[in-house]
Amino acid sequence: MVIQAEQQIVFVGVLISALFAVVLPGVPLVFLGVCMLVIGNAMYGLQFFASRIYDRRPFPWNWVLYLPTLAIGAFLSALASVALLRWMRPDSGSFQHLFHEGWPVAMVVTMGAGIAGYAVMQIHRKLQDKNKQLEQAVAQGAVVIAEQEQELQRALEIQRGLLPKDLPQLRGTELAGAWQPARTVGGDYFDVVQFSDTRLGICVGDVSGKGLTAALLMSNLQAAFRAFATPEASPAQVCAKLNTFVAGNVAPGKFITFFYAVLDMDKRTLAYENAGHCPALLLRANGGTEFLRGHGAVLGVIPAWNYVDETVQLGSGDRLFFYTDGVTEAENEAADEFGNDRLVKACAPSVPESAAASNRRIMDEVASFCKGQFRDDVTVVVLAIR
Repeated sequence: MVIQAEQQIVFVGVLISALFAVVLPGVPLVFLGVCMLVIGNAMYGLQFFASRIYDRRPFPWNWVLYLPTLAIGAFLSALASVALLRWMRPDSGSFQHLFHEGWPVAMVVTMGAGIAGYAVMQIHRKLQDKNKQLEQAVAQGAVVIAEQEQELQRALEIQRGLLPKDLPQLRGTELAGAWQPARTVGGDYFDVVQFSDTRLGICVGDVSGKGLTAALLMSNLQAAFRAFATPEASPAQVCAKLNTFVAGNVAPGKFITFFYAVLDMDKRTLAYENAGHCPALLLRANGGTEFLRGHGAVLGVIPAWNYVDETVQLGSGDRLFFYTDGVTEAENEAADEFGNDRLVKACAPSVPESAAASNRRIMDEVASFCKGQFRDDVTVVVLAIR
């Protein structure tokens, strides 16, 4: 590396020689040119062997060891230059006279070139070391990112496993659900539990925040809901138990919005409680719309909150839409939200369609509205009454 660095500086040395030729006109220009030609032969061999001594020493010891070898090389260059000039031009003068006039210039040029070359080499080496460290850091970072992505993919598989794969279909109903996390994993949750041939429970929840933290809390919510949602428990009772559980098991500032409803096809009723969640949309067969808002508090904030059941009568052709705020709060490029009005239009089919088709169409319209850039997790559950 030393040899390459000093070779790169030879051209600069030639320019310095020309400068000295103007300043010291008594010294033959040919001598200075020959001097620079000899540098590459007289110095490089010596520096190659000497570099093993000083090249890997820390600053300033590398320079302390390097400068003496450079001075020896410069002196040898002056002797070689004078000898070569005498051989090329016998009439140029005596050896002693030429050496007396030329050796200072040869020393200055040679040592200047050597010092500059070694400095360039040191800078080059430091840059190479930095590049290697950067490459290693990038490689290590890529490995860490790949491992994290694998872990997130496994977490996504686990989370998908917590969601219902096949929704129960009671006679006279159609049920379909869709879930789209804003990141690899999310905090949205929906579930359906069948109590009998005519009764089932439907819930939709939204954990505050996004990502892995929300996903972990969502898994706790799923386990607790499955434990509390019994055939005898009303929506208000389930929400009260979940509220107590969440309040005692989540970090401060974390909460869950939750909507739970029990469908009874014998009575054609829907009993529900809304714990601070988005109101479910009831689209009547005659085109009328109702929002099932409820009055419950979000889970985990007020442990002693008193939840109350509400009931709505259903008829043939009615449709219920349960969703999370990732639907209504999806934004387009102009920062306009999807909102309730667009939701009502998206939920009203222009022609009769199945619950699954309605679910896909709503998800597609939301994705098209925000260009696929979901700010939050998106969940939609559609219940059609025949």
